[in-house]
Amino acid sequence: MPTRPFRAADAGAWAALQSAGTGQPITAEALLADEARRHPPHFSRRWVQEESGHVVGVAHLYFFPFDPPEFLHVALQVQPSARGRGVGRALWATAQEAAREQGVGLAASVDDTDAESLNWAAKRGFVQHAHRFASELNLTTFDAAAHAPALANASAQGVTFTDLADADAATLERYLNFVADRLTETPDLAGLPRWPLEQVREMLRLDGTPDFPARPDWLILALAPDGTWLGTTAMIRFRTRPVLYNELTAVMPQARGRGLALPLKLQAIARAQAEGYALMRTNNLSTNAPMLRVNHQLGFVPQPGRFELHLSRLS
Repeated sequence: MPTRPFRAADAGAWAALQSAGTGQPITAEALLADEARRHPPHFSRRWVQEESGHVVGVAHLYFFPFDPPEFLHVALQVQPSARGRGVGRALWATAQEAAREQGVGLAASVDDTDAESLNWAAKRGFVQHAHRFASELNLTTFDAAAHAPALANASAQGVTFTDLADADAATLERYLNFVADRLTETPDLAGLPRWPLEQVREMLRLDGTPDFPARPDWLILALAPDGTWLGTTAMIRFRTRPVLYNELTAVMPQARGRGLALPLKLQAIARAQAEGYALMRTNNLSTNAPMLRVNHQLGFVPQPGRFELHLSRLS
């Protein structure tokens, strides 16, 4: 059967296939909610391949904010029992053609331990662009007392910490701009266009719902004695995973070298522990030595990573 566009009725099969392939559980409801958020502002097209009425392969071509502007992200999953029968080839041809129509290159993320997928991508012209890997912190055994000197150092500089729990609209907009500026200074986004505020807002999950409210109290600031914002750390959560994600920790360029990143992360860790979370996760480029050093000091344990692969614009 030829590749066909995704329908809402495919969400359960898609979620099961994606969960099994990535090891990160997702529900049909969460997938459909994610798709709804992507339209109309962000490009997103999905396709499926069926055999005997069952979905055995899926492909997704979509906007991903960490990719360069002239790229779209592509992800393919094929059920193991259906591999070797042209399912992936058909999905890839469809995604390729859509990319040509858009006049863009393709980016993909592949586990650095997945030799089969890396070989598949290399044969199709993808080359390594970056290497990211996750790190995890066991919050049940973390002891903040071991890092008292770092907090004392911040206190000696007159630095205090606050969050956006009671922020008004103007302060929240100021914070979104602050984060947008800090993102342009990160290794991940250096040289790329500044994110629009709506994209920052989406990253920080600030458009909550009654059953899954936003958490502005997890957006934390380091303040100078005169109230200047020196840096921030931000946490988000997921509907389907009992883990907190440290989305960003960033310090103003003029405030770097003062040991503020670690105390900022300590503020986030304390809030996570207070709410009973057992695990915190974060991601970093392999070249981000300063933040990797901070994570190591705190006891984050590196996990297998993912290669970001690029395929230049298709002719």
